[in-house]
Amino acid sequence: MKKISHVLSISVLTCSLFALSSNPVYACGPSFVLPIFTFNARPEQFENYAQGKLGVIQPKFNRSALLVAYREFNNLPFSAKEQQDLVKNWQAEYDFTDANVADKDKAIDNWIAARKKVVTDEAEPKIYTDRTNPETYSSFYNCTAGAFDNATKTLAERIEKNKADDANVKDWLRGQDQVFANCSEVKDMPSPVAADAPDWLKNDRDYQLAAAYFYATQYDEAKTRFEKIAKNTASPWRDVSAYLLARVFIRQASAISEDEAKHDQMLSFYKQAEDQLNSVLADTSLASVHGAAKQLLNLINFRLHPEALQDSLAKKLADGAENPTLFQDLTDYRRLLDKAAIYEYSTEDEKVLNSKFRQNNELTDWIFTVQSEEKNATTHALEKWQVTKNTAWLVASLMKASADSPEAANLIAASKAIDKASPAYTSANFHAVRLQIALGQTDDARKTLDAILSDPSTLTTSATNQFLSERLQLAQDLAEFVKFSQRHAVTFAYDAIETQLVDVTAPPKAGEEDYSKNERQWAKRTLFDTDATRILNTSVPLSLLKQIAVHPDLPDYLRSRVALSAWVRAVILDDEKSAQELAPEVGQLIPELKSYMANYSKAKEGKARSYEAVWAMLKNPATRPLVDSGTGRMTAFNEIDNYRDNWWCDTLNPDDTVASATPAPVFLTKEQLAEATEENAKIAKLAASGSNYLAAKTSAWAESAPKEKRLPEALALAVKSTRYGCQNCDTAKVSKTAFDILKARFGTSEWKKKTPYWFKDEGCETTK
Repeated sequence: MKKISHVLSISVLTCSLFALSSNPVYACGPSFVLPIFTFNARPEQFENYAQGKLGVIQPKFNRSALLVAYREFNNLPFSAKEQQDLVKNWQAEYDFTDANVADKDKAIDNWIAARKKVVTDEAEPKIYTDRTNPETYSSFYNCTAGAFDNATKTLAERIEKNKADDANVKDWLRGQDQVFANCSEVKDMPSPVAADAPDWLKNDRDYQLAAAYFYATQYDEAKTRFEKIAKNTASPWRDVSAYLLARVFIRQASAISEDEAKHDQMLSFYKQAEDQLNSVLADTSLASVHGAAKQLLNLINFRLHPEALQDSLAKKLADGAENPTLFQDLTDYRRLLDKAAIYEYSTEDEKVLNSKFRQNNELTDWIFTVQSEEKNATTHALEKWQVTKNTAWLVASLMKASADSPEAANLIAASKAIDKASPAYTSANFHAVRLQIALGQTDDARKTLDAILSDPSTLTTSATNQFLSERLQLAQDLAEFVKFSQRHAVTFAYDAIETQLVDVTAPPKAGEEDYSKNERQWAKRTLFDTDATRILNTSVPLSLLKQIAVHPDLPDYLRSRVALSAWVRAVILDDEKSAQELAPEVGQLIPELKSYMANYSKAKEGKARSYEAVWAMLKNPATRPLVDSGTGRMTAFNEIDNYRDNWWCDTLNPDDTVASATPAPVFLTKEQLAEATEENAKIAKLAASGSNYLAAKTSAWAESAPKEKRLPEALALAVKSTRYGCQNCDTAKVSKTAFDILKARFGTSEWKKKTPYWFKDEGCETTK
């Protein structure tokens, strides 16, 4: 399986300049590429979502995505430039792409190209920009894109005035190379210039030295040098040095931010940085850095005045006016909300901060209400909607409401008044239908769903699947169940984790292994999502499974799963008639089973036929009484899967909490549901573990037909199945029994030689 790792993206303001961070690496092994049918935490398509095509918003969406929903629900869309910033933000949040890295790499390339105009016969310098904090062993961006952009611009100006081959320009370049050499580790400082050097070079060298000490993390020396330059009205670096003094204080604060014992000292550094920035902003002669100083103050306020900054940013972000700093403002806002989010482990201080944030600003209140799992969130959302009649609060109320909510009927009625063109239409109707189903208003809900699903072009794939899931509950007959059980995957991801997406449709690059070759075929196929398979596996009796297995509206690759499941169930339940009826269909749909199904059909009735079934299952680890969701088992049908995805485990219990969360479709009668429950209980009793079942049946086969030529292999396979199948505390008994028969009666066979051990669940005590 392909190894995957990502770099955590971090705010330009709070990380690339100052903060200390380390890069997370996701563990590999094993990791599988699986389909995702509905996004629960992220917008489906960033560009479309930024344009207001929201689909069904989810309470687990990141707060930056919920901000967009709030704005769109209030008819405050984003400009084209702002939409680009939103996409950039989500790429950082969800995909861990760091725009700082790309900008920095480009800036370094530009710098390397610029210096070649001065030194054409030298090897390019190796520039590493990240430094490790020796106190915490975490890393931070030390030299940013701005540093290289500034150097490139300055070099161009010096060349324009002095020519590229000027000795002083070369001296300047040597000094700048020494500055950047300190980005990743302490190197030599730039050498002093000659006494008769031109003033421009002297001023530049003073700044280069201050910068070099800054990058070398020798902050006291850097502070002294920047202070000196800031007082020199003749230096072209006066303005930026005054600004960089604040950066020095912030770096000092960041360097100790993880040390609780130095918390007061950290705050002191931030306060000094705040004073310096306010001093810069009060000086009109430093106007060139006022914009940068204002932006930097956000970091100070983040640390020292979070309530004021949150309120300021929330008001700015909720305003429909063009925001040229949207990316950074949104980054800082969501990081502030992270400090006040309520979790099970939240402290009282965090809860107090959450309350203050919500009281100060409606946007923040709405976001936290949507995300809240507390019971009072429903009451709060309803109260806000009743007072404001605001669409955003209507959607929040619909999301939180249940069938016993006193305002359920009014909420449903209000949802009907939302225009189809509104960004809130999809979310409101999804939750209104959910309420109608809970209230038993199935006809009205069905009518709404059919109208929405009749125009899928207006829906995202994720939203379509959510509506199909609701419609599946209201299926009126088997044909509707088959129709609404089929879904297209939105995309694929490692272990279906929404931050690790994989484009399985993309062809491999030249020379690379094609890691998506097995999944690519499924990208455009309809599949079963887990709600459909839970119903098939827990609520549908064998009598109906047989009908679904031959239904013409199911593609063969899905019919094969249903037919196989029904056949295995029939075998376990000793329903020989059903198994016989299904065998030809199974053989036709699954080539690997064609000969086995023929032998099963030709065998004598009773035990002989049941042992043919056991033989077929022993030879084919993909056999199971369950219908797989998604792409299903990816290992070859007749091969052992090394990660124990072989045969089946006890997953047929209809009382399971996950299964119970999927209501049975309304067309299933009480009698059919009872029949399914009875069958599942019997299967759970007889064959809770597929490998245990096969091992026990094989041992019985050996007693029933001692001259059967296939027994040595069958017994060996039975023992092997208890290693690679689902184990429990009965495994040791059935595995050892099969092993003992193999050893006692076929001890000289090649199959005994291939079977030196029997197996048990290591978590269970056994009696030897």
